[in-house]
Amino acid sequence: MSGLLGGDLQEVFGSVFAPLLLDATITKVTLTDDGYGGFTETEQTAAAKGMVEAYSAYTRAQANIPSTDVKLIILQKDVAISPDLDSKITIRGQDYSIQAIEEDPAQAAWTIQGRPTNG
Repeated sequence: MSGLLGGDLQEVFGSVFAPLLLDATITKVTLTDDGYGGFTETEQTAAAKGMVEAYSAYTRAQANIPSTDVKLIILQKDVAISPDLDSKITIRGQDYSIQAIEEDPAQAAWTIQGRPTNG
């Protein structure tokens, strides 16, 4: 796909907003069969740019979002891996487990419901 929804908006958003956003790290863990009845854990990390926002009281009530959870906006431009529900995001020195992920139609950013973790 070409045009605005074919990556051009991702480039525009990334170029404009990345300098204004915080450094973030996406960590994705993959389990693979080791061939002996067990699993091997592989960890991939990728640098990203993002921000942390609080959910409004209305959104929390409508979507049943716990008071501890935050909204993470992560730009997709130049990010080598895509997060999934088993990934974590580190931003401002805090790790967040991923509870939900949404992607905008232009694939410019992920909106992630993040839950702070202790480690």
